[in-house]
Amino acid sequence: MKAFVLDAPSKFSVREVDSPKPESNKALIKVKACGICGSDIPRVMESGAYVHPIIPGHEFAGYVECIGGGIEHHLVGAKVAVYPLIPCGRCPQCAIGLFNLCDNYDYLGSRSNGGFCEYVLSPLPNLIPIPENVSVEHAALTEPAAVALHGLKRVGLSVGENVLVIGAGTIGLFTCQMAKLISKGDVMVFDVAEWKMDIAEKNGWAKGVGVGELNHSTALKRVDVIVDAVGVPETLHKAIELSKKRTRILMIGNPHGDVTLRMNELSKVLRNELCIVGTWNSLPKDEWHQVLSWMASGDLAVEPLITHRVSLDDLPQVFMKLHSGELEAIKVLVVME
Repeated sequence: MKAFVLDAPSKFSVREVDSPKPESNKALIKVKACGICGSDIPRVMESGAYVHPIIPGHEFAGYVECIGGGIEHHLVGAKVAVYPLIPCGRCPQCAIGLFNLCDNYDYLGSRSNGGFCEYVLSPLPNLIPIPENVSVEHAALTEPAAVALHGLKRVGLSVGENVLVIGAGTIGLFTCQMAKLISKGDVMVFDVAEWKMDIAEKNGWAKGVGVGELNHSTALKRVDVIVDAVGVPETLHKAIELSKKRTRILMIGNPHGDVTLRMNELSKVLRNELCIVGTWNSLPKDEWHQVLSWMASGDLAVEPLITHRVSLDDLPQVFMKLHSGELEAIKVLVVME
């Protein structure tokens, strides 16, 4: 099969490799689409993965080609999204269903081969059936959407609360949509790239807040939850600065460097009883099914987030352009022929 293979940081190619062989209790998935996650860019270009060579890509969906061991199964031929985290099933976290916090997990795309290829193996429990009226391409983005939903559940967003999302990338824009669905309150979004905020405004997901408004907007004084969907030190500093008493801050963006809190910031966290909440990955049972249900009902839009569709052969150039900043994108979707 054809695959995008990472041999070492910044060393990669699209080439022919052996197709995976079906194994017991695993499904062979014919990949239809795989999204490029923001975390894939430093993984491919800078830090590398846990093992090499490896096929990256963890946001993917496709069709069940067959089940290992020749087992007849109702999912053969079905379109499925694939939960990339493979829990060990033995640790204390797995015992209580917190698979995202598994102590000994595997992960498709960073620890085992992922979806930037034509075929990939997945454990049967990781397959999530896609509703009939949801396209496989859109379902490939169930993973980032579920990450956003898990974060909002972690921070306890409830009806009537107002939200500010900092960062209008894929996670940020999914967070805007879901915040609107869950709270039905005011949702605002800030990003240094105005064109990204425009996507949220045009689709009615959130009101864009310009740089000049950040410290002067009356609406911001009524914000209950601030979501840091960027992960750079400046965004956490800004979230604390904009907080009012008992504001909850959700940290959902992958960190991009050390953060040192100044004394006045730490004092504000204490004196205003701010709540800073971490979130990691998602849970398949409730969150993935909820995301796909919202996609099926039309309540969750995916197409406006897909700014580029590319082929597997395009990937080497695409990663270099994303890393250099030459390519501005929300979501780049790799679509298999």
